[in-house]
Order: sequence, then C-alpha cells, then structure tokens
Amino acid sequence: MKMKFPKKLSKELLFYWLCRLGDQYQTSFVVCDPDEPNNPLIYVNDAFLQLTGYSREEALGKNCNFLQGIETDSIAVHSIQKKLTKKSPIHTELLNYRKDGTPFWNELIIQPMSDERGMLLYNVGFQLDVTSRKQTEALFVVQQEIYLGIEKGYALNVLLQKVCDVAESFFQHDTKCSIQLLDSNDRLIVTAARSLPESYNQVVHGLKIGKNIGSCGTASFTKKPVITTDVETDPLWVDFKQEALSHGLRACWSIPILTLENKVVGTLALYFPKPNKPRDVDIEFLHRLAPLVSLAVIYADNQEEVLRLAYMDTDTGIPNRHYFFNELKQLLSENKPGFVAIVESSEFTHISDVYGRAAGDGLIKQMCQRLNRVYKSSDAVIARFASPTLIIAHLIPSAEIDCYTSRIMSIADEPFLVGDEEFFVTFKIGITTFQGNTIDGPELIRYADTAISDAKKRAGNALSFFTTDKDEMAKQELSFINHLSHALQKDEIDVHMQPKVRLHNGEIYSFEALARWFSPELGQVSPGIFIKAAENSGKIRTIDLIVLNKVLNWLQTRKKLGKRLLPVAINISSDHFFHPYFVSNLIKAMKIADIPTSYLRIEITESIGLVDFELAKNIFEQLKTAGFESSVDDFGIGFSSLSYLQQFSVSEIKIDRSFISKMENNGTHAIVRSIVQLAANLNMQSIAEGIETLEQVDTLLKIGCKNGQGFYFYRPMTFDQIDELLDNPIDRDKQ
Repeated sequence: MKMKFPKKLSKELLFYWLCRLGDQYQTSFVVCDPDEPNNPLIYVNDAFLQLTGYSREEALGKNCNFLQGIETDSIAVHSIQKKLTKKSPIHTELLNYRKDGTPFWNELIIQPMSDERGMLLYNVGFQLDVTSRKQTEALFVVQQEIYLGIEKGYALNVLLQKVCDVAESFFQHDTKCSIQLLDSNDRLIVTAARSLPESYNQVVHGLKIGKNIGSCGTASFTKKPVITTDVETDPLWVDFKQEALSHGLRACWSIPILTLENKVVGTLALYFPKPNKPRDVDIEFLHRLAPLVSLAVIYADNQEEVLRLAYMDTDTGIPNRHYFFNELKQLLSENKPGFVAIVESSEFTHISDVYGRAAGDGLIKQMCQRLNRVYKSSDAVIARFASPTLIIAHLIPSAEIDCYTSRIMSIADEPFLVGDEEFFVTFKIGITTFQGNTIDGPELIRYADTAISDAKKRAGNALSFFTTDKDEMAKQELSFINHLSHALQKDEIDVHMQPKVRLHNGEIYSFEALARWFSPELGQVSPGIFIKAAENSGKIRTIDLIVLNKVLNWLQTRKKLGKRLLPVAINISSDHFFHPYFVSNLIKAMKIADIPTSYLRIEITESIGLVDFELAKNIFEQLKTAGFESSVDDFGIGFSSLSYLQQFSVSEIKIDRSFISKMENNGTHAIVRSIVQLAANLNMQSIAEGIETLEQVDTLLKIGCKNGQGFYFYRPMTFDQIDELLDNPIDRDKQ
C-alpha cells in the first residue's frame, strides 16, 4: 500500500502513520516514546504479541527491557542504552524471553525518528526471531567441540554434557536435560545429566527399557518420542512420579536416539519444573539434537577402536610400541632412576614357522603374563616392541636393578605351552639403565637394542647391559655396512681368481673366484670382514651375483677371442642357495653368456644341510641335472654329517686351511688323511686350501690328496693377470 506523507508532519500524525505501517508488517514492529519516562512502548503490532506471548495491555507502557531475563547479555544491553542516548541506529542480536519464560533470540533493529530540527520523536523497533539460526550455530559449535574432544581423548560423558547445556539454553529457566545411553543389557545408563539431582539420577540409572517405564524407558522401547506434559497424571510415570515430583520435575519430553539403521543408542530428555506442552519448533529442535548424540557415540566408539589399534598389538592385545613411547615419556618426566629392557625369545621365529604365527603370538602373550607377575607396580610398562620382542620400562632404585633383571631371566625356568606341547625357550635380554630424564626415550631404546644385539652373540640365555664401547662398536658396524652399501652401488666390489693346481706338477686345472673390495675411504677391506657384514645385513646375495656376472663376462670374452677356458668355482651363500629361483636364474645367466655349465662350479659351505636338508638335496640334484659340479667348501670346521654328505650330489670336498697349516701335528695330520680317504670312498675329489710350503705339498701327496691351492702356487690375481698366466704359461715344475 502506497502512503504519502506531508513534508511537515506533527508528532501525532507521524505516530498515526507509524501505527498504520506497523499494522501491515508481518514481523514484530514496536514504537517507543523517548519523551515519556523510561522510553515506554506506545505501540506494538500483532506480530509482536505472537512472538512474545504477551497481550497488548501487558506490553504497552513498559520499557522493552521487560523481555530480558537471566541469560540476557548485560554488556549488549548497556551498548543499546548508550546508542539510544546518542540517538544512533541499532542493529544487534539479543536473548529475550517470552511470557512463559521460553528464551528466543531476537535480531533487533532500532531506528530513531527525528523531525527537521533534529528533535527525537520516536524510537521504532523491528524484531525478528532468529532462534532457529542460533540453534543451528550452537549445534555446529558443539559438534565441533565433541569431535575435537573425542580426538583428544576426553570422556564421552563430559562431551555429551555440552549437548545438554545447549539444549537447556533454548528453554525456560530451570529446564534440565539428560542423556542416557543404552547398554548391551537394554538398560539405560545416565551419561550426562549434570542439572538433575544426583539422587534422582541414581534411581533411573540402570533401568531396563520397556512400556510404562517413564518417558525415557518407553521412548527407547518404542523408538518413538514420548511427551509427558504432566508427570503427576501420566500413567507411564506411575512407578516413578513420586521420585520425580519430590525433585520438582513436573514434565518430561523424551526423544529416542537412533542410528541410521534404526538401532536405539539411548534417549535425550528435557525435564521442566511445571507442566509443559511442547511447540512444534521445540520438538523439531530435539529431533535435531538426537542425531548429534548418535553420531558422537558412534564417532567415540570408532575413535576408541582407532586408539586401540594405534596403541594395542592387534594379534595379542598387548600394548604396542606407540603406547610404550608415550608411557616411557611419562615415566621419564618423574625424574627417577630405572631401566629399559628388551626381551626376545630365540625360538620365536622357529615356533612361528613350525606351528604358525598364532603360536608365536601365544608365546609372546605368555611371556608378557609372566613379566606382569614380576612387575606389579604402576611404575612398570610392558609392551610388544616387535614381533619376537617385548620391551619393559621400570622406575626402580639402581641398587635393585640386578635383582629385577634376574627375575626377568627366571621366567624361562618353566616351559611354555605351544599348541598342546611344552617347550623350554631361551631369552636374549638387552638392558640400559637411566638416572632421571637425562636421556630421552628413543635413545634409551636404542641403547637397549644395542645391548640385546650383544646378547644375541652368546649361546643360551644371555643378558647384556649397555655400555658406551658396545655403542661405539655398533656405530662402527653400521658405518661399515653403510660403506658397503655405497660400494655395491658404485661397483667397488672386484673379483680376483686363485688357480687350483695338480699337486704333483703344479698344472692349473681350475680357478676359485674371490670377492675383493678396495674402498676409497677404508682402503683394502679384508674379505673375512665384509663378507660377514654382507651376510648380517642381507647383502651377500648381491655380492654373489656381482662375482657371478664378472666371472661370466670374463669367460665370455675369452670364448669370443678363441682362447682357452678353464672351469671357475664361485662361492654361493646360504641365502642365495635357498633362493627360490637360484637354479633357474643360474641356468639363464649361463645361456645369456653362452657358456657351458661345465665351466662353472658351485661352492657351498658344509653347514648348508643343517638349514634345510631335503631342500638342499633337491637343489644339488637340480644343479647336477643342469650340468653344474658342486663343492663342499671349508670342510671339517662346521657341523659335518656323513649321513647327509653322501646324499648330496657334490663332486669335491675342500679341506679347510686351518687343518693344512697344522699338519705337523699328529692329530691334525690324521684328520686330513681321514678327510682325503672319505672323499675317495665317496667318489669325490679332495682339494687342500691354503698350501704355503713344499713340505705341505709332499705330505698331501703322500696321503693321497692330488689337488690344492694356496700362496705356495699362486696368490689370488686379477683377470688381466690370469689372462697373462693362461696365454703365456711358465714352467712351474719346481716351486
């Protein structure tokens, strides 16, 4: 409707037009007279009456502050008053209260109306109910707080209390909210209800859900909202109304909390101090709160599972290394003495291989149970550090550490149950002590690791304390392995070959390929050092392959030049020998190089049969079928077994240099003679290693050994030197 105002408008006429305008508004519109004491309301429209619940007679003549209540922001009120004094426009949000005490959020706009002289005539106010938006904002904030709190490990009941606080803030004063969660026995557990009397909570805590079990029990059972407007007259409350009424609880609205699968999680309830019937917007708000609780419970359960997976070993239920790191940090913060120990069963891997991983895990659980009996103090932490190991941290006076470490070792005195059988196991234990928090957790664990590495070098049950010299040795070993890794990348591993000869005339009939390493940083490195390091670090197969490829390249070059070829023996490590594709890859390499298999001999140490006899036997057969000859290297110094040696398809036994160098000793002489005779009886050749004197040659010839190698004949030589030796032979009748 279009309205025309005269240029000069009296206060009375302006009021008339403002009232006409207000009558047309669908939102709350009020007019206040600043000339009257206390700036009273002189006009309110019907929308205002509907918003506040007051009648026109109750509102007119009062200052707007009669809508304010206990939770209204006093600072915001003061700001409004200050702006009114300055005749400034106002746009703010303020918590007001309806006649029934229900709070609502009011988006308030106040526009001062002045005449042409600047004299204030009226204050015109527009009010918009923004409670729904405020509820949405509050729900979003509390949702974020709950999720963040769950991730930080806060208790779920503390976080759900935030939901209760939000719910109570949108209803009349003294409204009380409770959240009860359903347990596995269909009983409601009071989880958040800080505003309710504790004595009342104790009565309803643990009630089994069902029909006529109050509002909450019935809502959970029926999966539908239950609105009790008057507890005194509602039949659902027959058994509980006296308790409720004695605490001033006269009405209860309960909403079931459901999952997406319609499974009951619990209930959310509001209690009122007098009979109360909800509006549609009230029920809508409760329905918006319930899913938040459901998601919080599910998220908390998921987070609990995540934390369990993060801090517990899933196979055994024992705390894991992440848990240990956190707990060790806490122990160290107490600045007291103690120790860190790593405990490992030597038989874990073998038990897991034979009986399965579950059996190995069972052994770890039994070890943990026994250790827990030793350490009953809250100052001790036990966790699974790796598959075969447990780790312990314990605050204890230094003088008592020896006593406790002996008790650790004592858990091996009794057998462990694996499947249906009992087994005695041996323990390796590495220990480091600490005095307060002078050393951080990761470093202490490293010290214990260094100590257990030392313990593993000894047979049987072994315990080793960390010392700085062991640490220095471990660092040197690590540095050496690092140098070796770079050497493999930079192709620093070379091959020298030592001729094998007929002892009666020195004729060369074969060679042994030997790995050699000259490091720019370390110089010439002994094979006894770097071969062992390669075995310990899992790099020995790489060295085997380097030697093989260089030998094949050399043979291939000589073949292309039409020069004489002689067989070459290469040493194959146990890891390489038992590799699933060892034989097939070897055959493939020979075909690529176009070298007959008869020109390559495989040398294996005698202990190979102790690793896996049947598999070793099968591999030797495959090598023989493919045309390779095989040799048992360093015979006599390992764990020889004639029962399996004669079953292997090998054609040569190499007598270790340690026997050859001591043949002047009658006992050693007898051993060498027995080995030579053994080889002859098994239709194998015998070859002596490390020959350095003519006397050794004569002795070997007398006992029937026909072949040998050593410095007396030739030192290991480069490929170029071997080429020169083969292409320009010299007379070696006399050495």
